[in-house]
Amino acid sequence: MNSRKESGFTYIVRTAFCYALSILIAIAFITIVSMGLDTMQMAGKAKSLKADLGELTASINEKDFERADVATDKLDSTVDDIDELLAGKTWRTAAKMPVVGEYVGAVDSLVDIVKIATGRMIKPALTVIQDYPLDSIKVGDEGFNTYTMEAYIGLLEELNPAINDIIGYLDDINIPDSLGGKVTEYTDKMTLITDAYAVAEDYLPLLKAFLGGGSDRTYLLAAQNSTEIRAGGGFPGSIGTITIVDGVLTIGDFNSVYDVLPYGTPASVGPSELENTLFGNWMHYPRDASFNPDFERVAEIWAKAYGNKSNTTVDGVISLTPTIIQRLLSYMGEVQLSDGTVLNGENATQMLQHDLYYKYFNNASYTDGTNDVVDSLFAETAKTTMSRLVDDFDLNKIAGYLSVFNAGAEDRTIMMWMADETEQQYVRDVGCSGGLNDNPENPEIGVYISGSDPCKLGWYVNVNTQIGEAQVNEDGTRTYDVTVTVENTIDNNTIKTAGTYILGSYEGAWRGYIHLFAPAGGTISDVKADSNGGFRKSKYENLEVAYNLNVMIYPQKSMNITYKVTTAEGVTTVPKVSMTPTLQGYR
Repeated sequence: MNSRKESGFTYIVRTAFCYALSILIAIAFITIVSMGLDTMQMAGKAKSLKADLGELTASINEKDFERADVATDKLDSTVDDIDELLAGKTWRTAAKMPVVGEYVGAVDSLVDIVKIATGRMIKPALTVIQDYPLDSIKVGDEGFNTYTMEAYIGLLEELNPAINDIIGYLDDINIPDSLGGKVTEYTDKMTLITDAYAVAEDYLPLLKAFLGGGSDRTYLLAAQNSTEIRAGGGFPGSIGTITIVDGVLTIGDFNSVYDVLPYGTPASVGPSELENTLFGNWMHYPRDASFNPDFERVAEIWAKAYGNKSNTTVDGVISLTPTIIQRLLSYMGEVQLSDGTVLNGENATQMLQHDLYYKYFNNASYTDGTNDVVDSLFAETAKTTMSRLVDDFDLNKIAGYLSVFNAGAEDRTIMMWMADETEQQYVRDVGCSGGLNDNPENPEIGVYISGSDPCKLGWYVNVNTQIGEAQVNEDGTRTYDVTVTVENTIDNNTIKTAGTYILGSYEGAWRGYIHLFAPAGGTISDVKADSNGGFRKSKYENLEVAYNLNVMIYPQKSMNITYKVTTAEGVTTVPKVSMTPTLQGYR
């Protein structure tokens, strides 16, 4: 008799427990797990709990936030009632019983979790959603509301520890085996949310700094041209602005670098004698500062030069190459330029870095006005793509936008600089500063090239780097054999149709500079090349560098360079390669 009653009681408890188990909310920033338990009198409370959860979810989905506030208060009241019942004599007695006690103890803890979820997640989220509706994130056709963006970043930072705490509490609760799978299912769903947050978490300090915290900001957006290849990315043919004024972020028009930067580099950021030696005096002209591979130095020059000419304080610089345009369009769809050219996620790089040049600059079509036409098309491309990003901005595509940023940071096709040193450290932390290697524990070999003859042969240049096996030295350092091959792939048939604007001064031969940097704390030695003479050695930014400023690679020819790199003592990590972004993957 007692056994049958115990079994029936356990069944009721188990059934009510499962009945009350549900996900509270599944919208952009709120995911909460709630569970409840009943027998007889508590069965009604369990049903009320589920109804309250349903009402709360429905009201949020319908954006009826006054109704959501009422539902939240009702949910709190129901949880308090369940708490009161659990504190009663019947349930305290049940908690001491074999088997049943496991369920009672688990539910008692789960009710506490509902309180945490309501107080630390639902209520803060409702406050933000009401004060900053998601549809207010866009302002008109070309702007973002930075206050709304900052509010949701703050909400994310507030919710994540609460979710982690709930996961921890669920892991610690002694869940009966028959219910463990269900709890694990919900715990796993919440873990997915925290994992997604973790991917973006490193970027939040930088994003908050970029948005300015209520202050007005001006940033430069430099469109670097990889066909005019430079160590720091490419020739910055067009430069636009991102401004934040009174909480509204807008992307301005792009203009020719010749119009927005002065002829000479301001004396306050002028090149040193060493930089003159290493980079051939090019840094005296701000538009050519990217002969230096250190983007932090390049951006500083651009910011000062632009600021002097426009009487503007520049807070930061972002560099983009055409490959980023293609990656963005793969998420946003195609854009059409004024001359009818259609760019999309499959063809943008080919069109911008090759086809447009042969459309306008081949031997048959070149005219005196061609330069202006093409320059305006490149500026139009940058502006149109950025405007499309604003117009079609979709929170559901955040992961895609983030993947574009990650890929760009990895291959130096996106680089960023902030004038404030604290904010610049955030840039370094996410790996998109474009600065030279400064951490011996994470060694990088720098392989950078620059075309010194005005041309568009960057489309045809390949750079491939191979690192051999480590040789462990007696002093604890490790030495690697490195081979760099630089190849000019243009063929004779192409040369016949290309004009001088594309080919440059040497009938398709590529002329330029090569800089090879040792990793931080390491050395570079035994540099040998099969053509173009020898390499000189120097030291720049505490890094050893080998360089050759007189490289000529003829069509269908290559230059092979071998050398040894030794990492700092005690470092066992194989060096990565940091290199000038090329177009060889898009031909």
